[in-house]
Amino acid sequence: MTQDVLPDDVRKGRAKDLLSQGRLEEARALLAELCQGDQRDVEAWIMYSAACAHLGNFEDVITACRRALAIQPDYLPALTNLASASAALGRHAEAAAQFGDVLRFAPDNPAVLNNYAHALILAGRAGEARAALENAVRLQPYYAEAHYNLAILLDQIGLPAEALREYEQAATLKPGLPRLEERMAQLRQSAGRMA
Repeated sequence: MTQDVLPDDVRKGRAKDLLSQGRLEEARALLAELCQGDQRDVEAWIMYSAACAHLGNFEDVITACRRALAIQPDYLPALTNLASASAALGRHAEAAAQFGDVLRFAPDNPAVLNNYAHALILAGRAGEARAALENAVRLQPYYAEAHYNLAILLDQIGLPAEALREYEQAATLKPGLPRLEERMAQLRQSAGRMA
């Protein structure tokens, strides 16, 4: 008795279902088969990269994204996933350059600017990071994480009053961000000693 092989679009739908159900290893295995079967299927490579990212297999994410980009060099999900995987592996200069590539296609995307800035900070490029974060909060004034990251950066470069304003804005938008209240209290206490 032979087993019928399902068409790729049905198998891809099954993989999406597995991903949404959190059955990551099964999804990854099915997507690996799909990628090997049709090595020019950009969507399969991106779905495979997503499964690998959720499993913490960031080297595999990079490989999958590079395969997708070899097929479609300006494919934004592949560019974004590649940059995020590089950042997760601690390759901050690489991640900053890759997020810079993403910005060529999405220059007004606050989330990309925020991620780009984070990579820049970790790569030791605080001035560029500040400009990216200020642009992110200008584009999306209600983006709490960008205000929060800008506050951290301003605090690190010795601008406590500006940092406090950004922390307060982040707290208004999204209370409960890590160490938010603690940092605001420290800055307020320091400001009181300086007065």
